[in-house]
Amino acid sequence: MLVKADTSPVLGLIAAVWICGFLWFFFRSSIADPDLPRTELWSMMADEVLGLSDAPSEPARPVPQSGIRFLSQRLPLFSWAAVILFLAAVHGDAIFLLTLRRCRLFWTEQVAIRFGTGLGILSVVTLCCGLAGHLTRLAIIVPALFSLSVSCFIRWKSGKETAVQLVQSPKREQSSHVIRMLALMVIVPFGVYLLLGSVSPPTDFDVREYHLQGPKEWFQHGKINFLPHNVYTSFPFLTEMLSLTGMIFADDWWHGALVGQIVLASFQILSTLSVFSIARRWICMDAAWLAALIFLTTPWTLRISLIAYAEGALTFYLITATMCALLVWEIPGRVVGISIVTGLLAGCSMASKYTGLISVILPTAAVIAIQFRKPRNASPTDSEPQLYAAHGWRPLLLPAAAFSLGVAAMIAPWLLKNLVETGNPVYPLAYSVFGGSEWSPAMDAIWKPAHAASEHLLSRIPEHVLGAAIDNKWTSGLLFALAVPSVFLWRRVKTLPVILCLIVWGFVTWWAFTHRIDRFWIPVIPLLSLAAAATWLISTSKLWKSFVVTVIATVTLFNVRFCGLALVGYHVGLMDLDAARQTTIRADLRYLNETLSANARVLMVGEAEVFDATFPLAYNTVFDECLFEAWTTLPADSQRPVTERRMLPSEQTLQNLREHGITHIFVNWGAVLRYRMTYGYTEYVDPARFQQLLEEGVLRSRKVLLQQPWKTLSEAEQTMVRSWRGFEQLIPDDSSFAVVEMYDVTQP
Repeated sequence: MLVKADTSPVLGLIAAVWICGFLWFFFRSSIADPDLPRTELWSMMADEVLGLSDAPSEPARPVPQSGIRFLSQRLPLFSWAAVILFLAAVHGDAIFLLTLRRCRLFWTEQVAIRFGTGLGILSVVTLCCGLAGHLTRLAIIVPALFSLSVSCFIRWKSGKETAVQLVQSPKREQSSHVIRMLALMVIVPFGVYLLLGSVSPPTDFDVREYHLQGPKEWFQHGKINFLPHNVYTSFPFLTEMLSLTGMIFADDWWHGALVGQIVLASFQILSTLSVFSIARRWICMDAAWLAALIFLTTPWTLRISLIAYAEGALTFYLITATMCALLVWEIPGRVVGISIVTGLLAGCSMASKYTGLISVILPTAAVIAIQFRKPRNASPTDSEPQLYAAHGWRPLLLPAAAFSLGVAAMIAPWLLKNLVETGNPVYPLAYSVFGGSEWSPAMDAIWKPAHAASEHLLSRIPEHVLGAAIDNKWTSGLLFALAVPSVFLWRRVKTLPVILCLIVWGFVTWWAFTHRIDRFWIPVIPLLSLAAAATWLISTSKLWKSFVVTVIATVTLFNVRFCGLALVGYHVGLMDLDAARQTTIRADLRYLNETLSANARVLMVGEAEVFDATFPLAYNTVFDECLFEAWTTLPADSQRPVTERRMLPSEQTLQNLREHGITHIFVNWGAVLRYRMTYGYTEYVDPARFQQLLEEGVLRSRKVLLQQPWKTLSEAEQTMVRSWRGFEQLIPDDSSFAVVEMYDVTQP
């Protein structure tokens, strides 16, 4: 523990006032969507304790049967997830022994490093197998056998070597027995609850559009190929490769997706270990338990485990790369090795999501450079870092090269894949720089504003910060209530300035370089948890310790109960998994799953949320070329305004549809409306064109599969619908809006 003398009572009083004031404001505020005051949630919890009310349920969705007897449905899924994690650990163990053998690290640090690098390597293995057209269990297992042989050889060769001592090896410090036991009493059952929640059928739009839909298509194809109808599948797909691995081992795309979600949820457990490790090494043991508790019970941590987003992995790689960056100058003779590992972890962040470049790689590199130049107290064990600092910047070149090598090893496969497929290594980004054979200026014009903030007004920064700290539904009051007073410890906890700077950097880049979706800032939650736990050291008085424990216990109680509500996400617990799956499928798609014949193939217009479909289909996302437009437009009209383009003669249109095997056309007007109110959607698609195809005999019947009351649409939405040609068929009686239509293609 690297902490100086106790701070003044005045600063402790200021910190207490801030904590109480912030939490008072936090709990009196309403969460966004739905507009529900947190005070009502407290009242609900009090009523439950007193037995005055039943726990709320979600009436719109029938609740399947639940019980321990349904645990057997999940055991095969957890078994396959364990196999995948074991293969990752084998790869990670080989990397660890090649770079950091004989280093005396905490077991929590070793586990985080081994699994973090191993999962990254496993994703690359799956990518290479898929590109080679060998998506089989054996193809994925064989590289792990090679890594296992490497590990065995290194252990045999260096069995008698002495472990390397860290430069600043903290003495074994005993934590408060009460704090440790209370933390474990929450952490262990909540971790089990989190893992059970990961076995929940996917409900999120992005997940069912590309996070799982892309792996599903590759699994069905038996290989990884370019998908021109889904631009998102050209993103770096580290986490999605793990979902694909789950599908391969489960030999089923739906159950395999759940296996993948278990693996992705494990990133949150690993993040907890990294948070614990940083606090234990550089703050204190009590703060380590508190930081782990604060992070794990933040509702965002559970939510990101219920949904197969990439942010869970991005969060882990940020905090673990930070942990390793802080260790770079602490291990004599292993600066290059730990720099490579740090680079691998940082590279995995960008392999999970492009934003990892600015949110992880750049700040991690800065941490290494700052630690290199950081003055140290003179001691015999400090000789090597002092020697480095004494010779200027030249000694930094080797670890910088090692870090860069690690980064390149993890991100290069994805950049090369895009370069070969499209000519643009970061496709679809940087089109003005690299171009792209599968992209166009028109597509880029839609893409850029849809993936950037609508404004960058400095005057609105407080509003955005409050939105994250207060209004966000899944944040924790502890994060900002306790993290802000940790500024008082700037000079006392030597790693705290790094942590606070990374927090600021995270929010600055979120505000400046993203379109500010709330989940994009969650990678800083582990850092906020560390800063929050550091407030434990503001004072050594029993009064202060009791105050902090009371605050954390009270808000944790609220968070744990809040995580049991449907507001956090669809957590099926121990429900009948087969019945739970059906409740998540939209009625229109469920109807098609049950009624379409085996030789049917559906053209989806406006619809891209197709993961739940069990029938053959053709679709495109809003940012890709519209297949309906491409297959029905008269080529001679390509230079005309979209709304004025004519359709092919009916015989040729019918021939095109038959050549693509299309037997039905599914039109989601609700999605078209949503896109036109936000991103934009091709004006070529309107109800009049489908009416024309009906009249020409290309289509022979129309059926409304889903509708909603017309009055539930906003005035702007109603105006938009009325601007479409042929809109009358969508609102024939001005009382209902035909959200989804189905047309049968005329058969020979």
